[in-house]
Amino acid sequence: VKMIKSLYQRYRNNERAKQVLGLFSVNIVGILIGIITSIIITRYLGPKGYGDYQFIQSIFNLAVIIFSFGFFQAGNRALVLNDDKQKAKEYYGAELIITGGLFIIISLFLVLYALFDKNLHQKQLDSFFLFIIPFSWVFLIANYFETLFQADNRIDMLSQVRLYPKIGFLLTAILVYFIFRNLQLNRLAIIWSFYLVTEAIVYLFILFKLNVSFKNIKERINEIWTYNKSFGLNVYMGSIFAVGFDKLTGVLISYYAPNNSGVGFFTLALAFATPLSFIPNTIATTHYKDFSTYKHIPKKLFRITLGLSCSALIGLWLIIGPFIKIFYGIEFSTVINLNFIVSIGVLAFGFGDFFNRYLGANGKGKALRNGAIIVGLAILILSLIFIPLYGEYGAAFSKLVSGFVYMIVMIFYYYNYTHHQVSEN
Repeated sequence: VKMIKSLYQRYRNNERAKQVLGLFSVNIVGILIGIITSIIITRYLGPKGYGDYQFIQSIFNLAVIIFSFGFFQAGNRALVLNDDKQKAKEYYGAELIITGGLFIIISLFLVLYALFDKNLHQKQLDSFFLFIIPFSWVFLIANYFETLFQADNRIDMLSQVRLYPKIGFLLTAILVYFIFRNLQLNRLAIIWSFYLVTEAIVYLFILFKLNVSFKNIKERINEIWTYNKSFGLNVYMGSIFAVGFDKLTGVLISYYAPNNSGVGFFTLALAFATPLSFIPNTIATTHYKDFSTYKHIPKKLFRITLGLSCSALIGLWLIIGPFIKIFYGIEFSTVINLNFIVSIGVLAFGFGDFFNRYLGANGKGKALRNGAIIVGLAILILSLIFIPLYGEYGAAFSKLVSGFVYMIVMIFYYYNYTHHQVSEN
């Protein structure tokens, strides 16, 4: 009893511990809501329709990665090094102006893609894709919030950004299922319409609460531009290879299959495995600002992260089979086998991110870029070899191997940096 009281007292007095538990709880609740939402959507759309839904989302997510040009990471760096609250508001305002410019560039590219891509035409998704493009700013603004709130330690608002859209979409998905399921309408269009509306409402609400400032806008944009040249572009180049090629995986499945059902199976398997990465990711995110002052990652912090992550992996393996069969049905049984493969890779990526956050907090943009290029090439090569041969199973195997490549590369750069610090002292 005394031990429990002691741990509770330490938790109450430790602001970082509160943030870790709070953000992790939000992530878990968000995953549970996402799972419930996916059950409803898969029942409404079926395997092929759900695959179409995920395929389109993959393209927009990939476009955001390609056309961000490092500006979000540059703003991230500016906020990490800033202690002035008014100046922080001005950085948010400057980044918002930059985000508007990026939206114009992305929209032009996506219009050209919709007009000339044969796969979209063959699967009869081109017209619908063009309809979504004017609302694609929601994908950019999500990246804006996710990157900047971490650097500014706005964990409360980061939690809202991660949770509120999921709650809104769940409520609308329930509404759609019970009201529109017996009507002869374009189901994919209905789901996407409600998704975009809920995302837009929540993000506009968060922007209103953020109370950004446009004072000294030219000066702040110039500062972000400078940070982009020294840090943001390095991380961006890495993201193109690592995150970009990772997002490309789902798109490639579509190009080597007669329909998009495999995209849906792979995405679901990945969704169930995603909480595994949240444990190391959440702990590293809430310690991001602290990492900039640490000579190395505390061993106790790493051991706790490892123990929690391995326990979660075993728990997932025990429940995934019965869960899929009961709630999704036999037509989604492929997800079970894919999840066993993907989950190991996701956990490896999570630990790669754990060391990545430390390097990022210490301004090691080139190390992040080089590591991301290596793992990105691994993802691309493995995907191009195995997806044409094995479809979604090839994508799962690529995720597994590339996860370990990413983790090993990040550990290598971490030890290289920390040992270099020791030798200098």
